[in-house]
Formats: sequence, C-alpha cells, structure tokens
Amino acid sequence: MEVESIKLGLIDRLMKIKDEAALHKVNELLTQAEMEFRTEESLEAIKNGDSISIESFRKENEEWRKMNTK
Repeated sequence: MEVESIKLGLIDRLMKIKDEAALHKVNELLTQAEMEFRTEESLEAIKNGDSISIESFRKENEEWRKMNTK
C-alpha cells in the first residue's frame, strides 16, 4: 500500500474517533513513534559519519558569524 493511501486511511479512522482520551492516546503513540524514528535516523547518521561534534558545529557557527556580521 502506498504511503499516501495509508495516511488517508489513518486520517479517516481518526476522524471517526469521538473519545478525547483515545485521541490523546493516539497522539502520544504518534509522538513516541516519531521520536523513535528520529533516534534511529540520528544513530544511523552517527554510524555513517554524517554528523559533526557539537564543538565543531560551534566553531563553524562562530566563523560564519565573524564573516557575516560587521
């Protein structure tokens, strides 16, 4: 099933839910799923060397700021 079809099916199902507590639970589950997915993406990026250290990021930002401000 293509992604857009899945999304539309989920929206349809959500629109039928009347219980506020159930909607809050669905929202919590979606948030948890998003966070887990982002964590996996981040871990994969770190594993592949597609990230830089916070210190390197800070230095690059400081250099950019010096070059782009008067």
